[in-house]
Amino acid sequence: MLNTERPDTVQRTENQVNKYKIVMIMIAVQFLFSAAAFDSADCGSEKNAKGMYLTKKDNGSRFKIASGGIIRLELQETGSTGYAWYFDTLDMDYFEALRDKSVTMTPDEKTGKPGKMMAGAPMIATWILMARKKGHSELKLLYYRIWEGPKTAVDSFSVQVDIE
Repeated sequence: MLNTERPDTVQRTENQVNKYKIVMIMIAVQFLFSAAAFDSADCGSEKNAKGMYLTKKDNGSRFKIASGGIIRLELQETGSTGYAWYFDTLDMDYFEALRDKSVTMTPDEKTGKPGKMMAGAPMIATWILMARKKGHSELKLLYYRIWEGPKTAVDSFSVQVDIE
């Protein structure tokens, strides 16, 4: 007589795969909702109380933001060279990372769509932070190769933040 029942280990493996799929779907949905929530936040290109969008051109500036305000920071990097942006100063008493660093291709200047993945192509590193409480703090990042360390940084980005 032929045994058509599945071994217990196969059934357990299928259950684990199904649980993994569910967890991955939940993470994807959470990511989509957090991205949509940020996109609907009033960040614009102007520095305002609700939120702001910062780029390299804002280096060295000082600005005010309301407690609970959202900061979107985008800096260009060339990861294929080994260089990347790393926080040197991020006071977690004053800021909460809503989304840790994510990297996307630099948009094509003509179409605005993400560029093609090519060796040496510039990329955009993005962080989303929330101002937590009233006070003053600094956001400072250094651009270096992780294996060479921060003392070998070839660029820096720093802004002073007054949280109201």
